[in-house]
Amino acid sequence: MKILDSKRSQNVGILASSLHVDFSEIENAIYNFDTSVVNLEALQQIYEVRATEEELALIREHVSTKPEVPLDKPEQFLHELAEIPNFADRISCFMFQSEFDDGISSIESKLNNLKSTCQFLTTSESLKTVLAIILALGNYMNGGNRTRGQADGFGLEILAKLRDVKSKDSSVTLLHFIVRAYMKKCEDPLRPGLALPIPEPGDIDRAMTVHFDDVNADLQKLQRELFVCETKTEKVIAASTEENVQPFKDKMNKFLTSAKKQLTGEIENLEECKMKFKTTMQFYQYHPKGGVNEDEVDPKDFFALWSPFCSDFKDIWKKEQQRLIKEKTQEAKRIQEKKLDIQKSKREEGGLKSKVLRRSLMKEAQ
Repeated sequence: MKILDSKRSQNVGILASSLHVDFSEIENAIYNFDTSVVNLEALQQIYEVRATEEELALIREHVSTKPEVPLDKPEQFLHELAEIPNFADRISCFMFQSEFDDGISSIESKLNNLKSTCQFLTTSESLKTVLAIILALGNYMNGGNRTRGQADGFGLEILAKLRDVKSKDSSVTLLHFIVRAYMKKCEDPLRPGLALPIPEPGDIDRAMTVHFDDVNADLQKLQRELFVCETKTEKVIAASTEENVQPFKDKMNKFLTSAKKQLTGEIENLEECKMKFKTTMQFYQYHPKGGVNEDEVDPKDFFALWSPFCSDFKDIWKKEQQRLIKEKTQEAKRIQEKKLDIQKSKREEGGLKSKVLRRSLMKEAQ
């Protein structure tokens, strides 16, 4: 018996056929949170095609009034789903676990990256060395200027301009000179695993994407959705029998406890990040343009001053390491060739021609 309209019937039928599993496997997945046969994506598709209240009323009316007339496969599929107690809420809770984990992990990753980047900017000794080289070179270049030649510091906007100061033949930039100067301070600039003395460009670029208001909105959204999930969980537990309440009850209660703890942790993490970012701006005496309050500064504005510098520095760093490797290889080759020339010379001294020459010289001497 067909009850659904043709397009709806076709969509449900295609999904039911594409699963290639017995309905008992679907029940097992829903009751036991078991995705070994029916995966989470399939459960989401099942959730999305579930019968509306109107469709379910028509299907149930037919079953009760004309039980001898079998339902068509799509209608039968929807009817069997509806017979699973609270199946929609069960799947909804199941899906939210995955959505929550993805959402909270994304927020945690963003905030931790920003926090560690700020930590690097304020505590890295290698970065302080690089900045000291920049300051020393700046003062040297401005040596004839009494005001600018004795500077105690410089604005971050200078960093992006270092690549624009070039040699007469434009073969190297001031940034090349800075990288080389730092490498000379290293005991072994070719040591495997030698870390960049500046933040990784990728970390800076990721920090630029953090918007505190957006992160706060995402956390509030997760908080609201978690409350809805908790309400659905309580509803399912209250409506379930002893036979089908587990493992739903234990698994969801465990998830809810963990999720609340994670959410609280990231709310605190956000506040910690804001303070860390503010401290970093103060450390570099960064003053936002337009009279913007420190608490309203977007990380993008601050880290944008670092992004081109870090990217260019890393690029030159790699090229300089390759140059040093090439020079080291060539030097080793020259040493080897010199050794071979010495050995060849010694062999020739002991040869027949050398002996005849020595005898001739001895006769002349007599």
